Order: sequence, then structure tokens, then C-alpha cells
Amino acid sequence: MRLDCAAGKHVPAAPGVRNQGLEFGCCRGCGRDLVRSSGTWRTVPRGFRVVWRREPLAEAASGAQLLLDLPARGRSLMPLPAPTPRRRRLAAAAEMVALGTRGAAWALADRLRAWLRAMLAPRPATQPVLCLPLP
Repeated sequence: MRLDCAAGKHVPAAPGVRNQGLEFGCCRGCGRDLVRSSGTWRTVPRGFRVVWRREPLAEAASGAQLLLDLPARGRSLMPLPAPTPRRRRLAAAAEMVALGTRGAAWALADRLRAWLRAMLAPRPATQPVLCLPLP
């Protein structure tokens, strides 16, 4: 490693590539990726990396593609396999089990809440005294 690289004064090997207001390049001495926004060249911060693409993208992605996460034009989404009768039966059975479990959990939760209300309800300090007349 050269002394200027060790001191943090990296020199880009070639003119940088501009993208979204930043300029990217490689250091001439150590080969590390560099980034510059509006000042000196700095190494790429930890946790980030520069992805170099040698060939330009065929088409720029439209706003709708980026917003809706659609595939690039000319490519389609992978079709799902058509459900077979057996898959439909299994899916219906799994859905019924899930619904039954959910209903049982709701009923159990209601009973637990009622029991908790009864346990936490205020109780009289002493038991009431029952006075019976003498015969």
C-alpha cells in the first residue's frame, strides 16, 4: 500500500463514474473503491459496496416499474402452476384447520378474560352475617 493511501489521500485511477449526484472510482495505489460527493475522494463507508456494471442497462426502468416492483419490459412474471384437485383439497383442509384454530383461540381468550375479571373483581372485606330469628 502506498503512503498516500495509508494517510487517507487516495487518488482515482481514471475519471470517475457519475451516478445520482455521486462520483465513483477506484484508487490508483490500493485499488479500493472510492466515492466523492462534492470534495475529496473517500473510501466507501463500511456496510456499503460499489457494484460496477460493464454494460449499460437495455432500458431505463420507468417510475411505475420501480414503484410497483414490476419486472423489466420484455420479461414477464413467472406463472404459478395450475392447482390440481389434490392441491385444492389440501389447501381447503389447511384453511379449515387454520380457521378452527383461530376460533378456538378466540373462545379461549374470552374465557380467560372472564376468569381474570372475576378474579380481579373487588370483594367485600368481611363475609356478610346472616341473622336468623330464634324459634
